Amino acid sequence: MSATSTGGLWGELAARQRRFAEATWLRRGPEPAWTTPNRVLVEHPAYRLRDFSVGPADRRGALVVVPPEVNHSAICDFGPGQSLVAAALAAGFRRVLAVEWRSATPETAGRDVDDSLRTILEAVERAGAPAHLVGLCQGGWEAAMLAALRPGAVRSLTLAAAPIDFHAGLGLVQGLARSMPMAAYHGLVALGGGVMRGELISQGFDNLLPFERHFLKYLGIWNHLDEEGWLDRFHQMNDWYRAPKDLPGRMYLRAVRELFKENRLVQGRFTALGEAVDLGRIACPLALVAGTRDHITPPPQVWAAAEHVSSTRVLRRELDAGHVGTFMGRQAIAAHWPGIFSWLGQDGGEG
Repeated sequence: MSATSTGGLWGELAARQRRFAEATWLRRGPEPAWTTPNRVLVEHPAYRLRDFSVGPADRRGALVVVPPEVNHSAICDFGPGQSLVAAALAAGFRRVLAVEWRSATPETAGRDVDDSLRTILEAVERAGAPAHLVGLCQGGWEAAMLAALRPGAVRSLTLAAAPIDFHAGLGLVQGLARSMPMAAYHGLVALGGGVMRGELISQGFDNLLPFERHFLKYLGIWNHLDEEGWLDRFHQMNDWYRAPKDLPGRMYLRAVRELFKENRLVQGRFTALGEAVDLGRIACPLALVAGTRDHITPPPQVWAAAEHVSSTRVLRRELDAGHVGTFMGRQAIAAHWPGIFSWLGQDGGEG
């Protein structure tokens, strides 16, 4: 091999390494964007209420999507073919709202679970109570709490990848939360100046699957550097995941202690808005959606809801999906959510 050809190979490798760096640790991604046309109905330092409605609610009623407070709320309207709000509109719901949780600041660091429930109640009232509540992950257990405390405001409750029994199954988050002392969580919040920093949350999720997140992901990027379409899809998801979203420290610490560690919700020992949260007061139609590959919220944590509510109409759907894929994956949106929304629009039906 000539010196010229050797130099060419080294040059190609160096160029590939530069492109790899620009696609990984040197990349500065844009803030996640909303896909479906909407308007901001309410602007608040801690949240926005986004209105996707195409007209007044009909017999189906209004629908409110409650995303998790971790990461950017645009995950419920991620992109074409991956939007839960677009799927709801396509299924015939004319009035659709979504909560957008904003990153915590020193001004909002003192917000608690009660404040989140008041925000969801405001969204329901703005949409037109009673409304269908669709809660995703953390937004699910918050929606369940509101449905128990204000049952007259909720027409149906859908829980997607949402833990209700936080000790059921073999979830990786469950194991970490129960083994790590509260002093460590208090230290992390103190480090963030009263908020739980989004970067620390993302790092914690990464460390649950270290081989996948710290090796396989980067190997995949290296192998697909020449595939523009693949990189575009990867960056869209990674930019959402990496967008810093801080949580109010007070709310975060209470959730860790009373839910993840002590599992108070299913025991009837969790209090909010001045009273105990009794899941037995939930009697509206209940839809439960879980992912078979969800390492954050294993299906038993979702199914447990049916054991504690009074609902007689319950729909269960188990999807071949991971955590966020349960409510934004292309296959989930195309094959499963139209049927779920149809069931909700009928106010129940056969499960």
